[in-house]
Amino acid sequence: MLFYNMGMDQAFPSTISPPKLEKSAASSRSLRMPSGLPAFQVLCDFDGTITKTDATLAILEAFALPEFREWERRWERGEITSRECMARQVELIQADLSTLMRFAADLPIDEGIVTLSQRCAQYGIPLIIVSDGVDRFIEAVLRRHGLSYIPVISNRLACDGNGSLSLGSPYASPDCLVGAGTCKCAVASFFGLSLKETMYIGDGRSDRCISTMAQKVYAKAGLREWCDLQGIACEPFETLTEVTERLFQGVGCFA
Repeated sequence: MLFYNMGMDQAFPSTISPPKLEKSAASSRSLRMPSGLPAFQVLCDFDGTITKTDATLAILEAFALPEFREWERRWERGEITSRECMARQVELIQADLSTLMRFAADLPIDEGIVTLSQRCAQYGIPLIIVSDGVDRFIEAVLRRHGLSYIPVISNRLACDGNGSLSLGSPYASPDCLVGAGTCKCAVASFFGLSLKETMYIGDGRSDRCISTMAQKVYAKAGLREWCDLQGIACEPFETLTEVTERLFQGVGCFA
C-alpha cells in the first residue's frame, strides 16, 4: 500500500521549509512513493474526523486516573503543548493494551471513510491518515472496519514489561506551531508531499497549521470555526460522504 513503510532517511525538499522533524524520527520505516503521482493526495485527520468522537479522550475518560483532566486544563490554558499533555495523560491509563484496543475498536466511525478510501484507491489517489492521536487505537478502529490498508502517521504507544504505557512522538517538530506530537506540516514536507497538491480533512487544533498551506481544506467543528476567524478558505462538511462527493464530483458514480 502506498506510503505504508514510512522512514526518515531522506533529506527535506529544498523548495519547502516547514518545521523540521526531531531526530527521533530517524528510527521510523521507509516511505515508498509511487511513480507517476496523481494530481493530488488526500491527508485526513483521525480523531473526530474518522471517528465520531476523540478516541484518545474516550479512552482517558474510561480508563485513566482523574488527574488526566488537570493535564487537559493546562493544555487548554496554553501552559503545555499537546505533545506533553498526551504523554502525561497516557501514563495515567489503568488498563492493559488488549482492553484498550477492544474498547477503541468499538468506537463509532463516520462510515464515509469507507467510500472515501474506495474512491481514492479506484482513481489512484493516495490517502494517508495523519493524526496527533495514538497508533494502537487507530489501528484497532481501522482493523474493525476492514481499513487496515490505509497508511497511518501518528504518535506511538509503547508498553513495557510491567504493563506501563508511554507515548512516543517520532513525528514531532521543535518548531511545530501547535505543539503537536505529530507535526502535520513537517510530516507532509519530509515525505515530499506538496501541500499545494494536498486536500486536507480535519476538525481540530492539530489541523490548523497545515490548513494554512493545503490546496484545499475540508473543515468541521473547531477547525471550521478557526478557519473562519483567520480568514482561511475552507469547505465546511459534516460527513466524509460529503467530502467524497465533492472530491470526485463529475467522476464515475458521482458524475
